[in-house]
Amino acid sequence: MNDSNGDNPFIAMAELWTQGAKAYTQSMQSFIDAANDVAKGGHADGVDPVKAAQTTAKQWAEAVTKLSALGPQMLESLFKDLPRTVGDRIDAQTFSQMGRMAEARWEEDIRRLSEIPVELTEHFAATDMERVARLLSSMSAEYIRDLEQVGGMATKLNVEPIVNAFMQLANGKSDERSVKIVDRLLKSTVTKLKYGTEYFADPEETEVGQSPRVAVHEIGKATLYRYTPPEDSGERKGDPLLLVYSIINRPYILDLVPGYSFVEHLLSQGLDVYLIDWGETEPGDRTTTLDSYVDPVIRSCVGAIKDRTGAERVSLFGHCIGGNMALLYASLYPEDVARVLTLTTPITAGEGGVVALWTDRDLFPVDTVVETFGHMPAKLIRYTFIALKPYYEVLKWKMYIENIHDDAVIDFFHVVDRWANDNVDLPGEVFRKFVVEVFHEDRFRRGETRINGRVADIGAVTCPVYNLAASKDWIVPPASTSVLADSVGSDENFYTLIDGSHVAIMIEPRLRHHWTDMSDFMLGRAPTNVSDPHRGDADA
Repeated sequence: MNDSNGDNPFIAMAELWTQGAKAYTQSMQSFIDAANDVAKGGHADGVDPVKAAQTTAKQWAEAVTKLSALGPQMLESLFKDLPRTVGDRIDAQTFSQMGRMAEARWEEDIRRLSEIPVELTEHFAATDMERVARLLSSMSAEYIRDLEQVGGMATKLNVEPIVNAFMQLANGKSDERSVKIVDRLLKSTVTKLKYGTEYFADPEETEVGQSPRVAVHEIGKATLYRYTPPEDSGERKGDPLLLVYSIINRPYILDLVPGYSFVEHLLSQGLDVYLIDWGETEPGDRTTTLDSYVDPVIRSCVGAIKDRTGAERVSLFGHCIGGNMALLYASLYPEDVARVLTLTTPITAGEGGVVALWTDRDLFPVDTVVETFGHMPAKLIRYTFIALKPYYEVLKWKMYIENIHDDAVIDFFHVVDRWANDNVDLPGEVFRKFVVEVFHEDRFRRGETRINGRVADIGAVTCPVYNLAASKDWIVPPASTSVLADSVGSDENFYTLIDGSHVAIMIEPRLRHHWTDMSDFMLGRAPTNVSDPHRGDADA
């Protein structure tokens, strides 16, 4: 292996990555340009849909140009001057074989992603152009704003630890630290070639979810687990707690590793903790519905907990979409529920930005996706998020490179990376009904959702409710979740806007005090760090 760019696997990977980014963004550019062809005249509220579409297309082109430069600039600044020693750490043929496999896989991914704008364009032609123009303007403004914030910092890397490590090996000084840094860098690259550019850690070698638990009940594909309390921890306190996790990722974000485990914290506070694992979605699964997740699954699990413990009621914790299901259950069976805690749960559609565009009723072809696949492919959601915020992947590279010498940082980075990429296929009818009820027709917030024919009005939820949103959450913006305060009928109704992102409360130590607020609430005490749901001030 020589040092020319043509044979350097890192540069080759950067070039493949750039090709993928350009292919996707160009296909999206075509979609936006289509606005010029389908826009009908007319002005409303001062909005010219044709001009708005043209402006958006221009802004998107600027964003594409900036994005296309970020990845290769960053990688080349790191890899172009590395010595031949890289060739001594891994077989060149292995890189070549993995590179061909990766290129074939990425080309297929790009092909699939490129088909999305075709569907969007067909929907676009039948939309309210003035409303869509506002969405497009909002989306492109957010895109440009984020890129300006990223700026050139992604290419300003502190690569001294890596350069020093390679030089040590090149000079025959194979100290343990240098070997670890070089091998870690090479292994992350091999992982990307093996699984995809979004991966840093080999999921087969990254251990997560280590709190002991036992299966205590099964219904259909779902399994109810009880977490084993620590020895000599005494009697459990409060009502039993059922964790109703989201359906998009695995629930072990609540139990990553010792010391970074929300489950571990709940057990330490004396709570009796249970979790629903929804099980695997099989290809073409058309029988599982959102209704069935609520009843019989949650109802059966609540019943099993009550039978095991003798408790009259169970507390519910819902993360993201799990919060929607917890609220639906509490509205239908209030006699079973002691209290409800929701974390970054979407109650209504956002008013602007990239996610508002992605989930818009006129632009997102949910029926086409469900009818085509029979389910919502997990990686389609993951790749869509990457496409919406691709520069986040660049910044992850920057963080990884600059901390590659720090075992504690990288070990935790790996477990979070495994979770972020451990995506779950969603049953088609579960996904379709959720999108329609929450984002497209706003029935969930208005209390008009029906579960098995019964109206599940969240206004009928009268038990204590604690709702937490995240100030930097672009997936479920605070405006989407804070409206719960005015939707439920609870007298004890608490809200906290944390200073962080969608899953920050589970992974950032500086936000750990909110764990105490949440466990206190589950034990019947009022949280101390509360916010006004009608204002945008975050409680750090």
